[in-house]
Amino acid sequence: MIIRLTLSIMLICLVHASAALTYEELTEALKTTSDNNTLHRLRAQTAEAGIQRLENEDLSATARKKLKAEIHAHCADVQLGTMDLWYGSSVVSWGRLMLLEGKWKEVRSALLDQAEVLQNIEKNLAANTIPVSSISPVAGCRYMLGETYRLEYEEFQTLEPAAQALKHFYNVYIKYGDSPWGEKAQEKAEAAQCFLENNGRQVRIELGPHKEAFVANKFKLGVRLMTEERYADAIGPIETAINYFPETGKSVEALRNLAFCHFKLEQDDQARMVAEYLCERFSSDTNAPAALLGLGRKAISAGCEEFGEGLFTLYLQTFPEHENRSGILSYFAWKAYKAEDWERAALFFQSLEIVLRSNGATGPELQKAVFIQATHPLSAEKLEAFMLEFPESEWAAPALNKKAQALLVKGDFDGAFQTLEKLKRNYPDTSVSKNALAGLIVAAVDAARFDIAEQVLEHMLEDEESYGPDIYLTTGEGLLSAKQFILAEKAFLAVPQNERALFGTASCRFGLNDFESSFQTLEKLLNQFPGIGKFYDARLMQARCLVQLNRIDEACTAYAEASNGQDYAVNFEMANVLIEPEARLAAYQRIALLADPDISANRPLIAESIVASLPLGIELKKYDLVLAGCDQFEALFPQHGQLPTIGTFRKEAERALAQ
Repeated sequence: MIIRLTLSIMLICLVHASAALTYEELTEALKTTSDNNTLHRLRAQTAEAGIQRLENEDLSATARKKLKAEIHAHCADVQLGTMDLWYGSSVVSWGRLMLLEGKWKEVRSALLDQAEVLQNIEKNLAANTIPVSSISPVAGCRYMLGETYRLEYEEFQTLEPAAQALKHFYNVYIKYGDSPWGEKAQEKAEAAQCFLENNGRQVRIELGPHKEAFVANKFKLGVRLMTEERYADAIGPIETAINYFPETGKSVEALRNLAFCHFKLEQDDQARMVAEYLCERFSSDTNAPAALLGLGRKAISAGCEEFGEGLFTLYLQTFPEHENRSGILSYFAWKAYKAEDWERAALFFQSLEIVLRSNGATGPELQKAVFIQATHPLSAEKLEAFMLEFPESEWAAPALNKKAQALLVKGDFDGAFQTLEKLKRNYPDTSVSKNALAGLIVAAVDAARFDIAEQVLEHMLEDEESYGPDIYLTTGEGLLSAKQFILAEKAFLAVPQNERALFGTASCRFGLNDFESSFQTLEKLLNQFPGIGKFYDARLMQARCLVQLNRIDEACTAYAEASNGQDYAVNFEMANVLIEPEARLAAYQRIALLADPDISANRPLIAESIVASLPLGIELKKYDLVLAGCDQFEALFPQHGQLPTIGTFRKEAERALAQ
C-alpha cells in the first residue's frame, strides 16, 4: 500500500519575534511599561523566552513550576487582546508549554481550533505585502501539530499518526523551510518517513503547486544564515538547495553565496572551485558575470586582492562579451600603470582599447587608453596618430609635450623645440605648456642625455621671466637627483632665494666638494628661515661639511642637533668621526644599549656599534664591557656573519682577565 501525501499547505503565517532580550530583561521591561500595545508585545516575547528557558536550561522543580505558571499567565493575557501577530506567537508558546507536560491531545485540539484565526492573520499580512515565510509562528504551530502526532505514533507505534506527523512536518519544511522551524521539521519528517517505510509503507511527497515555494525557501535558509554571518552553518543548506535544484533562477545567486561563505571561512581553494563551477555551468546566464564580479569586489574590499583579482581574471576569460568587461580591464590597466609595470599596463590598455572601440566609444576613457600606449614606451609616431584622431582631447597638449620629449631623446633637438613652440602656440594657458621645458630636461636626464639637458636649461635661462620659480626648482631638483650639480645649481640660482633654492644650492656645492661654500649657504638658510622644515637635514649636511673641513667639535654639535637624540643613524655617523677613543666607545655604547632592537632599522646600527666598540674596549682595557658586548651581540644576532669576529674578541678579553 502506498501512502500518497498531497500537501495542502495552510496559508497561516505569523511574524516570529524571537526575543533578543533574556527572560529576566523582558520581565523587567514589563514592569516599567504602561502602553497597552507594548505590553501586548512584551508579554508574547516574555512567554517565548520563558519556553526557551524551560527547553534549554536545567532548572529546579520549584523554578520550573513557577516559570510555567508565569508563561501560562502571559499567554492568557495576550490571547485576551487583539488577534494579531503576538496573539499567534502566544498560541505557539502555549502549545510548546503543554507539550513539555506531555499533553499532546489537548495541544492538538487547541491548535486545530485556532486554525481559522491564524489564517485570517496571514491574509492580513499578505495583503500588506509582508514577507512571512522565514519568521512565521504558524511554522511553529504546524510543527507543534506534527509533534502531537509524533508523540502519538511513538507511544502506540501506529501508522496513521505517523502519516499525519509526516504531513505536518513536510508542510513546515516546504513552506517555511527558511524559518527557525524548517531544519527541525526536515529532521522530524525524515524520521516519520523512515518509520512508515520500515513498517511496509511507501511514501511519496508530491509538492504540486507548492514546489516553487519549497525551492524559494530552501535558498532563503542559506541566505538567512549567511546574513547572520553563520557562514559555516550556511554552507550545508546552500549546497542542499543547489543539489535539489541545480538549474533554477536562484542557482547562480546560491553559488555566489556558497563561494562567499567559503571565502569568509578562508577556504579560498573551495571558493575558487565554486566560482569556476559557476562559470562552467552558467556561462550563458546573464546573472553569472554579475555574481562573479560582486564576489570579486567583496574580496578586494576585504583586502584580499589576490583572490578578488583571480575572480576578475576568471570573469575576463569566461565572459568575453559582457558589458562590464571594459571596467575590469580598466581596473587591471590602471593598477599596473600606478605600479609602473609598463609592459603589463600596455597589454591591458591595448585590450581595453579594443573593447571600447568595438562598443563605439570615442570619449575620454578611450583617449586615455590610446594616449598611455603612446607614452609607455614613448613613441613620437603614436603620439602624432593620437593627436590626429583626437585633436580636441584634454590629452592633446600632454601629447605634444610627450612628443617633444620623444624627439629630444632621439636627438632631434630642433624637432623637439618646434613641437614645443606648437604647444605654446596652440595651448598657451595650460600647465603642460608652462612646464614643457622642465619636462624636456627630465626626459633628457632620464635618457642620460645631459648635453641636451644643458641646452634646454640654457634656453630657459635666456628668458627667465617666462618661467616661474617652481619650474626652476623642479628642474634643479631633477638635475640634482641625477648628480648634475653644475646644471642643477644654475637652475637654483635662477630662483629668488627661498628655502628650497638655498638648500638645493648648498647640496650642489656639497656634491662639488666645495664644503665651505655649502656650509655658508646652509648658514644663510638657517639664519633667514629659522623655522624651516629642513632644519635637521640642513644641520646634518653642515655636520658633514665640518667633518670634511676637520672641524670635528663643531661637527659633533651639528650632529647632535640633527639627531635630536633619536636618530641613531646620525648618532652612528657622529661616533665614527670622534677622535678620542673614550668618546667613541661611549657613543657606540649609547646606540648599542639605547636603540630598540625590535625596530628593524635599528638592528644593523646596533650590530655595527657593538662590533666597532669591541676593539676600543680592548684598547682601553675594559674587558668586562667587551664580554658584555659579545653576550649582547650573540643574543640579538645568533645567525650574524660577524659571529667569528665576536668570538675572537671574546677570547682576547677572557685571556686578558685571566692574567
